[in-house]
Amino acid sequence: MAIVTVSHQHGSHGEAIAAEAASRLGFSLVTPEKVEDVIRQRYRLHLSLSGDIDRVPCENHASKIFANLISALLTDMALLEDLVVVECGGQFIFRAFPNSVHVRIIAPRDVRAHNLMAERGLTFEAALAELEEEDRRHQRFLRSTFRRPSDTPERYDLVLNTGSLETAHSVELILQAVMLKKLPDYGLVSNETVQRAKLRNQIRLVRALSRLALRQRETEPFAHPSERVFARLLDFYGIRWQYEPRTFPLEYDAEGKVAEAFAPDFYLPDSDLYVELTTMKQSLVTKKNRKVKRLKELYPDIKIRLLYQKDFEDLIFKYTATPS
Repeated sequence: MAIVTVSHQHGSHGEAIAAEAASRLGFSLVTPEKVEDVIRQRYRLHLSLSGDIDRVPCENHASKIFANLISALLTDMALLEDLVVVECGGQFIFRAFPNSVHVRIIAPRDVRAHNLMAERGLTFEAALAELEEEDRRHQRFLRSTFRRPSDTPERYDLVLNTGSLETAHSVELILQAVMLKKLPDYGLVSNETVQRAKLRNQIRLVRALSRLALRQRETEPFAHPSERVFARLLDFYGIRWQYEPRTFPLEYDAEGKVAEAFAPDFYLPDSDLYVELTTMKQSLVTKKNRKVKRLKELYPDIKIRLLYQKDFEDLIFKYTATPS
């Protein structure tokens, strides 16, 4: 489980260097196009990692979810194979991974322009215009998705200037950095760790995709993506359920009207059991704990089970993980 992330300026030969490094290392090459294809084929979503403004979620909440979606996909890939990740925000996603090397490839503006002229047959003016547009598009993607720029040198283990380094020399320096950090020594993680991490990523993906509301099914009543996952688990094992079938008054005002009420997420009629999921931030968990406690005081005959986020994920893992 080794990861090399490559961020590069347009026209600096970064794609070619990353591809050659991946080939020499025997790592899988992950490009923005590959991640876009996975998102499109697996989830039928057309989202851009290239800065296309009409396909990059720009609203703050949606862009954060988009970042979580990319992160879950990349970490899922990293569990199964060694990766060279090119321009997908990998320097942010894997920044705390000890088994990673982060590379930034740059070149002077005129050098990059002449590279484009040679590769694409452009005039110098057209090459400069393309550089400006592509740099702006990529920065827009990083800022709207990860809320960070890519050109801060402190983010990287290695910064390479292809204005003075040939492609072959840059590849060799990346290979040396990988060897010096002893990335091949990390090896593969255990099967159980892979399955558990994959499960957690799948749960995060369900939440992210649902919250983006790009393919939300209006016929489903669920207020939270975790509820949909839990319902699918119950369906798979043939456990009958009802969603929020009853609301329990917890407090009345001076006029005898209901001032506070509680509707548990699920009712399992075969077990006569209510289930409430608490896969959310701590402030809301505390509020739910208080409501459940109050419900038990007022309705002692009612059976209710509170599932915290770890309980919820462990429960699914217990029934879905492949045995080691």
